[in-house]
Amino acid sequence: MKYSHEYKTWIFDCDGVLLDSNLIKTEAFYEIGLSYCKEQADELVVYHKQFGGISRFDKFKYFFETILQRKEYKEDLAAALVRYSLLVKSKLMQCPEAEGLRLFLDEIPEGSRKIVVSGGLQSEVRESFIQRGLADYFDAIYGSPANKMEILQKEVERGLLFFPAVFIGDSKYDYESAKAFGIDFIFVSCYSEFDGWRDYFKDKDALIVSNLSDIRLKLLK
Repeated sequence: MKYSHEYKTWIFDCDGVLLDSNLIKTEAFYEIGLSYCKEQADELVVYHKQFGGISRFDKFKYFFETILQRKEYKEDLAAALVRYSLLVKSKLMQCPEAEGLRLFLDEIPEGSRKIVVSGGLQSEVRESFIQRGLADYFDAIYGSPANKMEILQKEVERGLLFFPAVFIGDSKYDYESAKAFGIDFIFVSCYSEFDGWRDYFKDKDALIVSNLSDIRLKLLK
């Protein structure tokens, strides 16, 4: 695969790529799981890390259905989602941006479409980016409850996914989402919680970088 500075669409995951926010989400999952049992909280964290990029809705559904083995959990799920949002919302506004983020975004060629495709709650991501002064860097900011493949499919249907395109992410699901649509993929390892990424990407068609500055050196200079 030939990586290029001439991409017409740049797609970014949020947590672990644009913001150093993965730990915030992990701690929130653990705290909620801990209200049930430490062992089950640990299982939830393992699942959360293993399936980075998947929405909180799917992860809590797995928690109640598979880890806790509950058949009826609608009220507990709703309460967990509210509590999770309260735990992460203010911290999401305060966590550091990825090193060199704004310089990187400034150097993407004019005319390219830049979008955020996050596993985080869309309203939270948008609010955070507005408050940080990051929203104007992007043409669109998307998030859950729609999953990443659904979001990309809608972009295709709207005629807004222009090729060549690249997806910059930090999880297995990010890679799978990119490849499902024939999009190049760049894995950013610096803040990733994907423990097995070295083995996973050993035989994958992906560019591996430590941080956004590496992409600047490889593609934008």
